[in-house]
Amino acid sequence: MITEVVLKAPAILIAVPQLADTNFSRAVVLLLEHQPEEGSMGVVLNRPTELELGEFCSSQDMTFQGNKKGLVYSGGPVQTNRAFLVHHSDHVGPETEDIIGRTKLSYSLESLELVSQTPPSRLRVFLGYAGWGPGQLATEVISGAWLVTDVADELIFDVPVESVWESSLRKMGIDPMQLMHSGEVH
Repeated sequence: MITEVVLKAPAILIAVPQLADTNFSRAVVLLLEHQPEEGSMGVVLNRPTELELGEFCSSQDMTFQGNKKGLVYSGGPVQTNRAFLVHHSDHVGPETEDIIGRTKLSYSLESLELVSQTPPSRLRVFLGYAGWGPGQLATEVISGAWLVTDVADELIFDVPVESVWESSLRKMGIDPMQLMHSGEVH
């Protein structure tokens, strides 16, 4: 029996079909921070909203210079009024951190304004995030609620949103149809 799990961010978390929390049904989460003593946070990659990037930036008194019809994503149920930008770029604005390679996370209004003026072709804007308290995520992984794999840019930016869950499983060598559908995990 597994009693300990080693988690490192960044990573991809894939919800198993039995995960009972409706916020995470078939969710794929980009795990951005994991501190066993402090908790974990990430953004759900496959929950687009109906809010368009042009509308969102306009609501922040900014003009989005890219595809205004691109969608904003629901990053999770925590602080849904806060924006997080995941982008593949050379942006070095304030409150911007490297995730992996040229893929970065930005989380300030100033960065949003800079990115909206010259948006990279690979950009996702998330409102809110998924959060776990100390030890909570590790417990959920041990109980079988989440599968963990390496970050892949194509899952973040290129795979159609409706295929992200299945594609992330197939990338791990798992046929989604073969996952057991009995008993919920919390």
